[in-house]
Amino acid sequence: MPRPYMAFFWLFLCASAFATPSTGGDSAFLAEIRGLEAAYGGHLGLMAKNLKTGETVAYNASERFPTASVIKLPIMAAFYRMVDQRQIDPSAKVVLTSDDKKPSLLEQMSDGMTMTLLDAVKLMIVLSDNTATNLVLDRLGGTHEERLHRVNDFLAEKGLKNTRLLNRLYTRSSKKDTPEAIRYGIGVSTPEDMVVLLEALHKKTLVDPSSCDAMVAILKEQFYNDMIPRFLPAADCKVLEVAHKTGGISETKVDVGLVLSDRADIAMAIFVDKHPDHREGLNNGGTMLAALVARAVWNRFTGMTGFTERRVDASQVEWNPIPGGKWGIYRSIAAPFPHKDRSTGYKRDDGTVYPWFPHYADSSIIVFVPEGFRESPSGANLIIHFHGHLNDNLGVLERYRMPQAMTAEKINALLVLPQGPNRARDSFGGKMEDEGGFKRLVEDVLATMRREGVVESVTVGHILISAHSGGYRPAAFALERGGLTDHVHDLFLFDAFYAQQEYFRGWLERGTGTITAAYTEHLEQEHVTFSDLMKPKVGDRLRFMKTTVDHDSVVQTHFGDWLSRMDPVWKLAK
Repeated sequence: MPRPYMAFFWLFLCASAFATPSTGGDSAFLAEIRGLEAAYGGHLGLMAKNLKTGETVAYNASERFPTASVIKLPIMAAFYRMVDQRQIDPSAKVVLTSDDKKPSLLEQMSDGMTMTLLDAVKLMIVLSDNTATNLVLDRLGGTHEERLHRVNDFLAEKGLKNTRLLNRLYTRSSKKDTPEAIRYGIGVSTPEDMVVLLEALHKKTLVDPSSCDAMVAILKEQFYNDMIPRFLPAADCKVLEVAHKTGGISETKVDVGLVLSDRADIAMAIFVDKHPDHREGLNNGGTMLAALVARAVWNRFTGMTGFTERRVDASQVEWNPIPGGKWGIYRSIAAPFPHKDRSTGYKRDDGTVYPWFPHYADSSIIVFVPEGFRESPSGANLIIHFHGHLNDNLGVLERYRMPQAMTAEKINALLVLPQGPNRARDSFGGKMEDEGGFKRLVEDVLATMRREGVVESVTVGHILISAHSGGYRPAAFALERGGLTDHVHDLFLFDAFYAQQEYFRGWLERGTGTITAAYTEHLEQEHVTFSDLMKPKVGDRLRFMKTTVDHDSVVQTHFGDWLSRMDPVWKLAK
């Protein structure tokens, strides 16, 4: 555990000891929540509402998160809406076929097994059965698109602004290559959206009152109780029931539900994303974080105290299949951060302060592997992209369509997205500014990919460095002192020519590499001056163009076009 991480953790324990209620209002509660997030890792989203008093607490509540299996709750709600409208019969018989089977309990059942549609709904919620989910979903409309619209239109009607079902479960053939589907998988939502749904369910306005009662009864039978209910003090209450739906996939753990008791009725939605602990079981760090946050919310609304603390931490690559390939995320000591020069955070000249957590604690690296990727005789080709200000590597994956562009242009390379300063206005490159730091990053990526069976060797092929906005700085230092200059043949700059021009100039003069850059008006002078100086020396190895799109649209506008012009060594074999 890095020193500042450990210090923060013990400071938090000593300050709160998990034993005193947050009597200082929301600021004290949010400090407690941030402490839990810092101690357990991952990215947390929370919304909770005391349904008796109207009080709310929120943390990243409007931010979008993957739903994992929690999207099955909206599917159930859409099902009951159709029941209420007599468009579907819950007693209708469903026959299980071999084609229906997906990873689930029903996968183990015999072909020809029959059940009612309502039985499938119960399996979908109580055991989170994926086959049952598809059996229900397939009966909500005649086509895949109609079924998605049936759920999503219902959610929009009920005021859920950011919640969408994105695909049938375990059905890659129908998965889209939209940014949402690539980033979030089968569903996307926000904590505040889920509380809107839960409150409507509690008030019996989500669907007809009798159907709301039926849904709550099913949710109370939830088999997986290792998050919201885990640390709630049932023995100290006359009544305490939890009607909830859980979800977990990749680095995501989610639990949303109603806590119904004689002390408080609470609608609660907890999302944990980008968590490095991939182990199954009760001690998973993301699961523990969600459970402890649920107890903190309970304490906040009831005035009770206490809960148990345990810490776990583990890391491995977690893979996510998408159209055109797969992407994985893992943690590495070779990642740009943490770094000693940001061990106490960072204060900008304008007075903005970015604490060490969460802005410099993230050591994650995302790798996209195109379908059909092969090592060339000279080694594995890599495109390494450094993101800009106020962004993170998952944001790049979602917003800039880089994997989609690589797939469309049949690029034979691994796309590597290391985490820079996390959602901060800071261009510092972390370990990329250390001597040999870039080389250690590349070696770690290839060693990890060999362990995962993606490559057979750790031989470095061609490297393309890509940078957007503030990502210019780690790119410049990688060229100047990264240790793999002879492998870097191309540099893409997306409105990213703010400083360190001498490093770019030195790289051009020492080798045969090419810089391709697009700039908006605010960086025009820097590009024109550099071009006037270098164009006579390097000729067409310098390709600068003024773009008509805004700063945040440069990558997705030009990345694919530039890839289309790359040498054959970058292309997949036909």
